[in-house]
Amino acid sequence: MLKYILKRILQAIPLLFIISIICFTLIQLAPYDAVDAMTTPNMTKKTIDLIKARYGLDQPAYMQYFYWIKGILSGEWGYSIVTHESITNDLSVRIPNTILLVLPAYILALLLSILLGLIAGANKGKVADKIIDGLSSFGIAIPSFWMAMILVFIFGYLLDIFPILGMHTVGNEESFSDLLSHMVLPCMVLTLSFMPELVRYVRSSTIGQLSEDYVMVQQAYGAASSWILFKHVLRNVLLPIITIVGMSLPMLVTGAVVTETVFGWPGIGTYFVKAIQGFDYPVVMAIMLLSSSLVIIGNLVSDLLYCIVDPRIKGMGE
Repeated sequence: MLKYILKRILQAIPLLFIISIICFTLIQLAPYDAVDAMTTPNMTKKTIDLIKARYGLDQPAYMQYFYWIKGILSGEWGYSIVTHESITNDLSVRIPNTILLVLPAYILALLLSILLGLIAGANKGKVADKIIDGLSSFGIAIPSFWMAMILVFIFGYLLDIFPILGMHTVGNEESFSDLLSHMVLPCMVLTLSFMPELVRYVRSSTIGQLSEDYVMVQQAYGAASSWILFKHVLRNVLLPIITIVGMSLPMLVTGAVVTETVFGWPGIGTYFVKAIQGFDYPVVMAIMLLSSSLVIIGNLVSDLLYCIVDPRIKGMGE
């Protein structure tokens, strides 16, 4: 198994390198560059040249890439051309904020999806299945921003139960209860956004497992349906979910862009949107690289978890 793990890690390294090249190239091909965001029409050519020299934008593209990737490998992601703040420092503050919002929502969505998916799969074609599947279809069809605005209108405006903007009330930055009250609505939106596809995945997997021979054997021995479902079927349904959990790693950082923007949550989502609006290309490149890299890392993590959990592939690569 160690050989398999090392093999997968070695395969991920060139992919990360290729991703960095693609991210850098896409920014270079953009219709506007970083200079456009820092200059005005009345600036002289000499001033523009000085700005280019200051940020290394007068160098050839391959040299810019070399210095950029060198900085990233050393832990320095560069500086914002709008705020002039260190991107590394900004990310170190905003990433925990996004994880704090997304992680509880995803865990709750996963637990509810497993329960509802098992119930729907075990009652295929019945009322419970039709209700759960119908709600899942409805949830998939609803855009997250529309759902967020509806919840804001109901719980934030009409009922005035929860705050609708930011992470803290001014003056209550140290209050944990205030933080929880600000988390309720965005977490609710994210949970309802994550759930529908997960429910359908678990439902489909449950239906497939219920047609397996081991289920018929258990039924022949007189085992209760609930015992078969939660003791045996659940265990096999959870195996493919490991892949989904691993691939959801990028979501912990960039999965709440729309929701964070609607609720003004100070995470990666709002940071990314503001960077795009301000043509802040160093920030855009950093977040693009981070998100793309997490896809590769998430895939690697899911493969390693599967390798550990499923004994059938423990010998791969030996």
